Amino acid sequence: MKQDIKKFSNNIYQIDVFMEDKPGRMSCYYIDSTDPILIEVGPSNSFPYLITSLESLGINNVNRSAMTHLHLDHIGGIGHLVEKYKNHFVYIHELGIKHLPNPEKLWKAVSSIYTEEWLKENWGEIKPTPVKNINTLKDEQKISLGNKRNLQAIYGPGHAKHHYTFYDEYSGTLFMGDTLGLIYPHGDFVQPNLPPPDFSKEVLFETLDKLSNLELKYLALAHFGIHDKPYLLIENAKESIEVWIKFVSNLPTLSNAEAAKVLSEWLVSNYKVLGIDDNTINNYINNSHFEMQIQGIRNYLTK
Repeated sequence: MKQDIKKFSNNIYQIDVFMEDKPGRMSCYYIDSTDPILIEVGPSNSFPYLITSLESLGINNVNRSAMTHLHLDHIGGIGHLVEKYKNHFVYIHELGIKHLPNPEKLWKAVSSIYTEEWLKENWGEIKPTPVKNINTLKDEQKISLGNKRNLQAIYGPGHAKHHYTFYDEYSGTLFMGDTLGLIYPHGDFVQPNLPPPDFSKEVLFETLDKLSNLELKYLALAHFGIHDKPYLLIENAKESIEVWIKFVSNLPTLSNAEAAKVLSEWLVSNYKVLGIDDNTINNYINNSHFEMQIQGIRNYLTK
């Protein structure tokens, strides 16, 4: 089975779990310490890639994991993880207690956007996670990694109301989940990720401003990878969100589908002006659900 694992300083491993069987779509992270932890697990269909990669590193048991939020591309494989490692427990927002043991509501909400057939084929069906395997997070909670190294959970809504980021002060790495947005695969700019129902510009900007006060060396994104220039990328994300909101607000008469088409065409033309190569542009466009972005922005604008 294919693997793509990168080791960074301070024993942080970036693992590509080939979401939708594509490279560069979903990063999970493993911090190898005296008390190690896995950050993100990916969707159900990516679970074999995750386990094969961990085993190639000599890791045959994972006692705990931390999930940034409850979207299925991040947490779909948790039930599989707990099934494989019986004593495994997961740190997650308190809504995880409600949804992970009974994931049907999560499944229905996402399938209403992507369709059930698409979800089964691309992300896979989610398995329940027993309550006893779930640990709920509190804002600024510190998770010990051993040898005075901690992973701090920081509540960061805006993308989703159940979103946490995780700060490893020892390495200066902030594991951002989807708080920043998307970077495929060049690392030069951020494309917003603003889904309904929780996207709020003010709340998200407050989160990003709070995170920018940390001493940062790296940002670790779920989609995708570890990047330097953290403060520049945070400002880039905010600028792009402002531009997207303004653009969408000028399309009031178009349906969501029509507005999504106009948005994607506008982005392609902008990326070409910036000199981005065609492969990178296609990676962004083909792996983005623009109608969902339109729904998220319009939902925000009507609040």
